[in-house]
Amino acid sequence: MSIPSGFRELTEASGFAAANGPWFEKIEDGRAIRGFLPGPQHANALGIVHGGMLAAFLDSAMGVSVWQTLQRRAVTLTLSLDYLGPARIGDWLEAVGEVVGHDEHMAQVRGRLYGPRHQVLGGLGAFALLSRHRTLKTRS
Repeated sequence: MSIPSGFRELTEASGFAAANGPWFEKIEDGRAIRGFLPGPQHANALGIVHGGMLAAFLDSAMGVSVWQTLQRRAVTLTLSLDYLGPARIGDWLEAVGEVVGHDEHMAQVRGRLYGPRHQVLGGLGAFALLSRHRTLKTRS
């Protein structure tokens, strides 16, 4: 399968995202949409995409929605997930987050992960907003 139009590879990814990608993103109507094409390395013993991989991918999309909405970096405090259906190897997956509330210290985010046939995962999370002065460490 080819990557849908408008998505760019997150070549600046590091750590977990780099090891488990490539991940893709597009900005549409001011919101970030993350995309991912799982391979055999993302499968569980049943041959479907591992739930932990799906959770991490949705968590990432929810965190980037905080940045897009509030221009604040954030880390996950709590994450509640509902698995709604399986994702198969080779399925194009898309995840989006929406900030549904926030104050100066915390944001509440709703997330959804979709496959080609149905919604795969839904989530709610609380994210701690980091200091506006904290910089992102990048690889050299």
